[in-house]
Amino acid sequence: MANDVSLDVRQALGSTGTDLTILTGFIDRIHKDCLHSSVYSYLNIATTSFTTVAGTGSYTLTPTNIRRVLGVFDASKQRILFPIERATSPVSQVEKQEINPGQQGASPLIYGMPATSPISLQAGQPAYFRHIGAQQLNLYPTPGTSAGGGIFQINVSYEQQVVTLVNPTDALTMPEDSRDMVVAGVDYLANVYLKRTEEAQVWAQVYTSLKKGESLV
Repeated sequence: MANDVSLDVRQALGSTGTDLTILTGFIDRIHKDCLHSSVYSYLNIATTSFTTVAGTGSYTLTPTNIRRVLGVFDASKQRILFPIERATSPVSQVEKQEINPGQQGASPLIYGMPATSPISLQAGQPAYFRHIGAQQLNLYPTPGTSAGGGIFQINVSYEQQVVTLVNPTDALTMPEDSRDMVVAGVDYLANVYLKRTEEAQVWAQVYTSLKKGESLV
């Protein structure tokens, strides 16, 4: 991949020595960006689960590489849990008008509404969550014995932290099909480094398009 970039920048940066070290850093940055915000971001999503205990509202998730929690689902009751912010702050106009809301199958008009009514909240059936720190997940309200004995199977989907690429030979998490996208991104950073503003802008546009899944030609 470093060879590809070296050719694209007309060997203003080589693929050995100090230049290779610079390009390896660029490849790592683009690799992370692609896994966080491209058509291949699904490769960076994982799941974990735990069983609640009556009277306990705070749980330590097993994975240590959580970047952010994407969703929490109560498999016992087949219910989506919402971030606690949904209950403590008003729904924005953007969320109300969102065409493709994150809650699959929900109408834009009800997206962001509380998952349960205040009556059910008092029953000790978790309806909201908050991700705190690296591994802590709090459930609200605290599971109580009056609702399912306080035992719920909770599934958590999360975005992983991307492992840093240190060596030029380190394997990328994405398939070979993503090569053009990664090279375009590194070309952009390389041209910024070389102070080639116009070429950097061109590669930035190509990179953005490829991240969306569009074709080069």
